Amino acid sequence: MTAQEETITPALSTKGSAKEAAVIVACGGLGLRYQKSLTQTPKAEERSTREGASDDLPEKQFLSLAGKPLLAHTLDALEKHALIRLVVLILPETLIGKGEALVKGLWPDRAADGYPKVRAVRAGGEDRTASVANGLAVLKEEFDWRGLVLIQDGVRPCTPAVVFDRVIEGAFSKGNAVAAIPLRDTIKCADGDGIVRRTLDRRNLWQIQTPQGFWMRDLEEAYREGRRLGIQATDDAALVEAIGQPVYLVKGDPANLKLTYPEDLALLEAIVRRQQCLASISL
Repeated sequence: MTAQEETITPALSTKGSAKEAAVIVACGGLGLRYQKSLTQTPKAEERSTREGASDDLPEKQFLSLAGKPLLAHTLDALEKHALIRLVVLILPETLIGKGEALVKGLWPDRAADGYPKVRAVRAGGEDRTASVANGLAVLKEEFDWRGLVLIQDGVRPCTPAVVFDRVIEGAFSKGNAVAAIPLRDTIKCADGDGIVRRTLDRRNLWQIQTPQGFWMRDLEEAYREGRRLGIQATDDAALVEAIGQPVYLVKGDPANLKLTYPEDLALLEAIVRRQQCLASISL
């Protein structure tokens, strides 16, 4: 038995070890980069002169995308996937009410069945790491989950089902799996003055996406060590790497775009419309 097989085998014997996964939807941020970009546009500067305009910035989780909240598209994909057993949704504390209404199908001006797989809506922490840690605690304490856990960005609404398939299959075959796509453009490393210091070999560079899939016990260890070492990670793979475990990449998808800046919304709208059109053709 190889070392990697030794990592996988014990997890397969525990509860939740059938080829299925629990998902933590990491949506606990306030969208600061998105909001900062909005305030730098001429329209936003004009709006900022009006009384109360500073509170008029949108919550990107609930922006309208193809006629419904952006977050609803993310939850749609999870609800439809046969291998996803339960979902824990992490939101800023101020958005818990909106999140619960969406999950129950009570979103204004839209008839919906809700999202039964979303078993808990909880508040995030001070950063992404703390938010996912909150989700892990819910899975362990409220659902006694010991199997595969996927971490999915809440504002990544167009993830194709096949990407979830690849991550789940990769985690079962190799111990973990992270969706990624190869970089298309030349990448240069520059100093603080904008002077290029070197050109990187893009053949070995990948743009990381979510979902990212890990076994519960590995994530618990990674987060425990991350807290002890004070690691501030932008994704879960970095924490798993920090405890010395190899991280495996599986094929992501260019359509698997995350909403980060205002201009991303138009791209996502086009992607959603295209996916809807293709789905209608295949029926």
